[in-house]
Amino acid sequence: MGKKPTDKPPIERTKIDSQGRAIPVSVIRPEMLKQDTVVNRTLDRVKRLHKRIKADKIKLYDEIQDYLEYIAKQSDLTWKGNAGFTSFDGKYKIEIRFKERIEFGLELQLAKQKIDECLKDWSADSNANLQAIINEAFQVDKKGEIAKHRILALRKYNIKDIKWKEAMELIDKAIRVVSTKQYVSFYERDEHGEYKQIILNFTAL
Repeated sequence: MGKKPTDKPPIERTKIDSQGRAIPVSVIRPEMLKQDTVVNRTLDRVKRLHKRIKADKIKLYDEIQDYLEYIAKQSDLTWKGNAGFTSFDGKYKIEIRFKERIEFGLELQLAKQKIDECLKDWSADSNANLQAIINEAFQVDKKGEIAKHRILALRKYNIKDIKWKEAMELIDKAIRVVSTKQYVSFYERDEHGEYKQIILNFTAL
């Protein structure tokens, strides 16, 4: 008599955990399985939405850029800089802004030396508040970085000292534009005639 075929044991379902291990589903708590399902389903939808929004963003930006180039071409120019324009009835408005990200070159250290010389030369009874502002401008944060806006703000002070003027010139030379980012905002006029931004941020909706 031939041997009876033996039933193979069922293959146990597993899930891969965060460390790459195959964990039997039978030992995973039901609430964790539910959590896994919710997270995966949600992120699948979010990724599809992200892809669609990204594609729409490219189309929107291209259409706006084409319009700006069309306007500039009427005067044989190329469009540069910020812009704002509305629909014919004024109900909708689009604003385009460009923000530059800057870094400082080695000239900033030379500017700091000049400024230190100024502080030494100035008398003890000179404006203490101004001296505090100057000293604070070159302080670094926890990441070891200086606050760029404080450095740039030093240029607004009309100080006659020749060393100070040389320091400000060095700061100007130190500025490096490393990137430019474009921001586009959309607005709709409400019943009071004020423009309210149309928010595309999930958190703000």
